[in-house]
Amino acid sequence: MSSFSESLIAWFQVNARELPWRQTRDPYRIWISEVILQQTRVAQGTAYYHRFLERFPNLSDLAFAAEEDVLSLWQGLGYYSRARNLHAAAKFVQTERNGDFPPNFKELLALKGVGTYTAAAIAAFAYGENVPVVDGNVMRVFCRYFGIHEDVRLPATMELVRSYAAQLLPTGKSWEFNQAIMELGALVCTPSSPSCATCPVAMDCFSRKNALQAKLPFKSKAKSKRIRHFNYLLLEHDGFFAFKRRGEGDIWEGLFEPILSESEKPFSSPGDFDFLNPADSNFRIESFLLPSEKHILTHQELHIHVCVSRLSKRHEEEGLRWVSGTQLSDLPKPIIFSKIISKARSSPLYLVFHQ
Repeated sequence: MSSFSESLIAWFQVNARELPWRQTRDPYRIWISEVILQQTRVAQGTAYYHRFLERFPNLSDLAFAAEEDVLSLWQGLGYYSRARNLHAAAKFVQTERNGDFPPNFKELLALKGVGTYTAAAIAAFAYGENVPVVDGNVMRVFCRYFGIHEDVRLPATMELVRSYAAQLLPTGKSWEFNQAIMELGALVCTPSSPSCATCPVAMDCFSRKNALQAKLPFKSKAKSKRIRHFNYLLLEHDGFFAFKRRGEGDIWEGLFEPILSESEKPFSSPGDFDFLNPADSNFRIESFLLPSEKHILTHQELHIHVCVSRLSKRHEEEGLRWVSGTQLSDLPKPIIFSKIISKARSSPLYLVFHQ
């Protein structure tokens, strides 16, 4: 075992956090944890991990669940394609593999939504397979330690770091080494103000020797975010709100939202939001605008404009679902709509006309 690996593992044995997914070698549970943590902080992800396993404690429970139930449980985590892929992969394993989870890195890659990182994590943490697990924390540690100046957005840089990790990975210590290097990046070799004084491998770190901690890793600027204006007509009748399911091929696929019209510029008056048949205006009691919301996604910036329109009778339309406040909590929807409904109910106009 190299001095790097030995020092790293010894540090981890003393400083490792007690995380629930480290207490199991069940590939299903490790898979769930890794997918949740792909775009989620540990503090937030832990609660979702427990809730998800309470509802779907094993692969067959997830495979036979309704997609709407899976998406509902995922609310607040974002990147809903992760939940859809989890569900699809569970159904595949249940039906095509008779419920037997893939037993190695190569076969894990066949699952929908499982890429190199997730397959490596499951293989290393569930099966002890000697494969390097390279996430953002590991990229940062190795770029600083070896003085790698290449752009971490490039696939070639990822492969370079993976080759360094593979060389240092001690046989039979895959779980310990991979967990340790990820933990070092999370707790010590942090993006800003790394704690070099407490780092177990700082002695030979290129960045520490050359005072380059603030410059490495190098990450090129991301592309400009796409700006979109979502104009929603939120219909309300007697405490019920109208929602429709989003179609395929865009963000929030399969989730529910109010009636939508997207535009290049925001709608600015209730009249702009008249998406329905003009005859429906006979049933309008009052319409009013809510303050606009800005919602930031990885590659998009959404400006959400909402007009609440109170009706004296329900508007019926194919695909429209009327839900009460209680039902709304279980409806799979972008989390921002819980905030919007709350604002609608607390609006002075809503309170006046709902008396």
